[in-house]
Amino acid sequence: MRIKSVRAIPLYVSFAKMWGGADKVPDSVLRPAAHFRRIPRSGQFSTIILVEEEGGVTGTGEAFGLPYSPATTALINNLIAPALVGRELDSPSECLADFYNYFISMGHTRGFSMEALGGIDIALWDLKARAAGQPLAVHLGGKIAPVPLYVSPIPFLEKEEESAQLAREFVESGYRAVKLKIGRAVAQDIAHTAAVRDAVGPDVQVMLDANCGYEVDDAIDLAKGLDGLDVAWLEEPIKPERSRDLARIREVATMPIAAGENDYVLPSFEELVHSGAVDVLQPNITRVGVSGMMAIGELCKRHGLDLAPHGVGSGIGVSAALHACCAAQAFSIYEANRLPNPLRDDIPAYPIDMRDGLGFLSDRPGHGCEIDWDRAAEYEVADGNILGEQEGRNATVKQ
Repeated sequence: MRIKSVRAIPLYVSFAKMWGGADKVPDSVLRPAAHFRRIPRSGQFSTIILVEEEGGVTGTGEAFGLPYSPATTALINNLIAPALVGRELDSPSECLADFYNYFISMGHTRGFSMEALGGIDIALWDLKARAAGQPLAVHLGGKIAPVPLYVSPIPFLEKEEESAQLAREFVESGYRAVKLKIGRAVAQDIAHTAAVRDAVGPDVQVMLDANCGYEVDDAIDLAKGLDGLDVAWLEEPIKPERSRDLARIREVATMPIAAGENDYVLPSFEELVHSGAVDVLQPNITRVGVSGMMAIGELCKRHGLDLAPHGVGSGIGVSAALHACCAAQAFSIYEANRLPNPLRDDIPAYPIDMRDGLGFLSDRPGHGCEIDWDRAAEYEVADGNILGEQEGRNATVKQ
């Protein structure tokens, strides 16, 4: 099987467009978490990747979109695609190994370069499974089965009762596990967590995600202050590269520590494990690819950790992740992100089936996400310029 073409397409939809004006977008959407305080979110991004083999089969993938999908698109179309066309495709990881070595040797161990390769890896696996006429989960050695979900986010809301109310609504919709965004300040975060725990009762899991919002000493105070609130895990209390400091927090925390959504290559996950920093690893498939997800699952199994993948992206990334969850070792639960996202909910020709706290996979060949290209064209970015769309005038997204 020889690769005939590789093409990336940047997609973007602004929150201003979704809410009918920039002044109508809730602050909890613009700044849902600690890492968006200084630079708020403007909308939803995705980089869609198409890889066609000479026999005419096409696989689709997705590279992580935030904060700017045209950057990843340019990297794929201008640098990676010309070097990838003509390659034989047997193992996606072997096909891309030289590219990983190239970028890592140049110091690009995170960010757009790794996201580009992760998205291409998804497309290659989708292509292989489609060519074999198999659902991706089956092609990976797993089986089609419902995937347990937790729901997120309960974003930064001003009042504790607002956090509690949204948690109740999630539980009423069928979820038995919810995730609260924290990272405001220790006392505030403990108060919001207590309110959510009280609202959902003892039988619902409550996860916490600080999005790297703390320094070590405050994170230790937070972990101690959360004792007694039955927290399912404390996620990324500090920056991801500080694995030894994260291990210090884990030593005093009474709840499991989770991390990994901001890591890209297997050695980074191994460092988290070997530093004694984590109980749960959370790779994002649109960063690590299918190959990375499977390898990280094996790492988790060897060391007795849980695999709980990060869950944001378009319909492609979510569909691919659900299939990988059914084949990966040590899988425990997947994140169902419910921030409004037309790239996840509108462009798939067949909606992703998530209900009663479970994700249900398609049994179509590949990851099963078929794109309605007429709908997708509404969100395609022209010339890499999103400014007009952000400001609600002179839009450069195709309408």
